[in-house]
Amino acid sequence: MTFHIDLHAHTAASLDGLSSLEELTTAAKAAGLDGIAITDHNLCTPVPRELNGVLLIPGCEVSTRQGHITGLFLDGPLDLEALRKNGLPDGADAIAEIHRRGGVAVLAHPYQKPGADPSAFDFRPDCVEGANARAALKVRDANKKAAALAQSWGLPAVGGSDAHSRHEAGNAYTRVEAADLTLPALREAVLTGNCAPVLVKNTPHLRKGLSQFAQRRRLGGLKNLTVGAAYVAWCAGLDILRK
Repeated sequence: MTFHIDLHAHTAASLDGLSSLEELTTAAKAAGLDGIAITDHNLCTPVPRELNGVLLIPGCEVSTRQGHITGLFLDGPLDLEALRKNGLPDGADAIAEIHRRGGVAVLAHPYQKPGADPSAFDFRPDCVEGANARAALKVRDANKKAAALAQSWGLPAVGGSDAHSRHEAGNAYTRVEAADLTLPALREAVLTGNCAPVLVKNTPHLRKGLSQFAQRRRLGGLKNLTVGAAYVAWCAGLDILRK
């Protein structure tokens, strides 16, 4: 059976998240998704098995010295305190911790930043995110490069919207061929490469600006609010110029 699963999404539990789990799953259902992974930043947000008819995959997006790695299908929370005791962890250590919790480690948006060279990494994840709806905001061919990296490493490529609000759910997802819509079946299908990344549309710059403004607002202070508002205006301008 074929399922559409968004393997990268954030709730308002992330500092830069804008939507609740209820709002996110409602939007995911409307977008035709069968499941969605909740991968809040450096936070293992507890989730029920399903909500609003959408299967929920427990996950976490871990910041490392080499970039972001998402842990999917976790059977419990990562020991983030130990992992980050000396600052940002090495990617290999993050992957080891994800595996300790029975998870699948995905190298997220590896070419999102200009000049990135993940091909030089001395570790390998289980998968590479080959379609991320926010990856092209700075590097237009970021997803193309990520898909090529997955192929060169001989790893499955997956997709996720990297949604920070309900408006972004399903902008990218993973088409998964699995026996049924359960966490074990989806996990096995992803690990064995019975999946493909799908980019529906690139997320507008404005959505990135609004999520960054949310983070600045939560941090508080006039300076943060001013910088956040200016960034929103800048992102809106970029969208106008690219039309």
